[in-house]
Amino acid sequence: MTEPRWVPDTATLTIGWRRLVAFVDEATTTLLQSAFSRVVTDAGDFSAALFDRAGRMIVQPSQGLPAFIGCLCLTMADFVRSVPAAALRDGDSYIQNDPWRGTGQINDLTLITPLFHRRALVGFAANVAHASDLGGRVLSADSTDMFEEGLRLPLMRAFIAHRPNPDLFALIRLNSRVPDLVLGDLQAQLAANRVLGRRVGEFLAEQPSMDFQVLADALLDHAEAAMRLAIAALPDGSYTTEVFTDGFDEAVRLAARVDIRGEEIFVDYAGSSPQSARGINCCLNYTTAETVFPLICVARPGGLINGGSLRPLHVSAPPGCVLNPAPPAPLGARAMTSQFLQAVVFRALGGVVPDRVVADCGTPAWLPVLAGRDQAGRPFVEMMFLNGGFGAGHDRDGISCLGWPASFSGTPVEFTESEKPILIRRKELLPDSGGAGRSRGGLGQVFEWESRAREPLILAVRGDRIHHPPLGMHGGAAGSCARLLRNGQPIHSKRTVAVEPGDVILLETPGSGGFGDPRERSAEALARDLRDGTVTPHAAERCYGRAVPAGEEDA
Repeated sequence: MTEPRWVPDTATLTIGWRRLVAFVDEATTTLLQSAFSRVVTDAGDFSAALFDRAGRMIVQPSQGLPAFIGCLCLTMADFVRSVPAAALRDGDSYIQNDPWRGTGQINDLTLITPLFHRRALVGFAANVAHASDLGGRVLSADSTDMFEEGLRLPLMRAFIAHRPNPDLFALIRLNSRVPDLVLGDLQAQLAANRVLGRRVGEFLAEQPSMDFQVLADALLDHAEAAMRLAIAALPDGSYTTEVFTDGFDEAVRLAARVDIRGEEIFVDYAGSSPQSARGINCCLNYTTAETVFPLICVARPGGLINGGSLRPLHVSAPPGCVLNPAPPAPLGARAMTSQFLQAVVFRALGGVVPDRVVADCGTPAWLPVLAGRDQAGRPFVEMMFLNGGFGAGHDRDGISCLGWPASFSGTPVEFTESEKPILIRRKELLPDSGGAGRSRGGLGQVFEWESRAREPLILAVRGDRIHHPPLGMHGGAAGSCARLLRNGQPIHSKRTVAVEPGDVILLETPGSGGFGDPRERSAEALARDLRDGTVTPHAAERCYGRAVPAGEEDA
């Protein structure tokens, strides 16, 4: 007689889910605290997740970059197709950074570790982190093909029996401007996967009768059912929109049709601009990840979010367009395109579910890269993360300087000044940059710095919304555009430039759109804006039609 199949009850599912989330969060903390680079430790440009033996994401972390989480789902599906289970060995970990198989950019290193229990494959720990530098041009938008952008690694073993692959480590060291940061972060990625694997092993040892794959199947099916139920509550229909970005030297059109059909959503980007000759293209993996995230936010499924949640969501883009480019298209500034996709989804659905969307955010985040030699003469590569405002909703104001859909954080001024040869003159909120509305948009920021280097620095600028402001919704006004000056003169928002000693760079990130008629903003809310300095008296009169009585400007 065969033993009866193990079936998890509701309590087991709930406890199992919460424990697995805790394991992934511990792995995330391990990576965060073990990494060497500021791009991971301060900016949070990484993510981790747990997958079953079929490569399906069972658990995502509480902290991490949502687009990376979505890409990991697609990367793992590719991995299990590419590497037979019989070829996997306990203690080995695999690396790859092929943009079309991973997260759409060479600098993002994906590390995959097979997990074994009692010599049987039970799943995978996987994470992705942005490497500070992998050679080529400094990460930029003005590359003309991906071969300029750095070292492209095929799927291969990075660690063999838990030890670094010496050939790979030597190759990276030879091709990076800051190899200690890159290889240190890679070791941190391994540590995170090993922690996750150890916790899963302990969990299974405590539950000898548990079938981990059955538990995974149940969690995935539960998440899919919750998503389908949430989508079914949305109004069926076909909704179209278009969003324009600054592009490189000419505007880029992002066109979309969002179809809600019963329990499924289909997003088609037909009609979008063709792929660019410059590095603002976005591979389909990343396009998909940046699309499903706002869709999940709109649907608001109750319960779990994992790979099962993605089953009813379908994203397509014509081959050869800016959202599905053919190799060897340059990709270094793909965020300058991909981060507009939340606005595409929200504008398309804003008329039918206004309480579930926000006005345009001040995204994409500005992501300039600064390179040169520091005060001690050592080479450095520093990515700056500068957020705009978060869009207003139908019943709440936007948030100032909040990254979305990328949850980037900035490096503290004190760290930057002590480690890099620059003096930061200003880093402050930008008054009046949030769009007026019943709910006001979040503010952008001013970031001004001066080079104190002994020799020229390289600044690879990556920004947008110089010409296309974040629009408001349902009568709300647009937020402010971005601005970029060198020594008081405008410079291109996506070109690499030399910064001479003594040069001053001023950057203003965009605000965000307002929501609803500004005339409906409450007197109490506007008085608070004036008191806090987020709205000036002149803007109160111009945008809200309310004069501030003399003597009350600074009340």
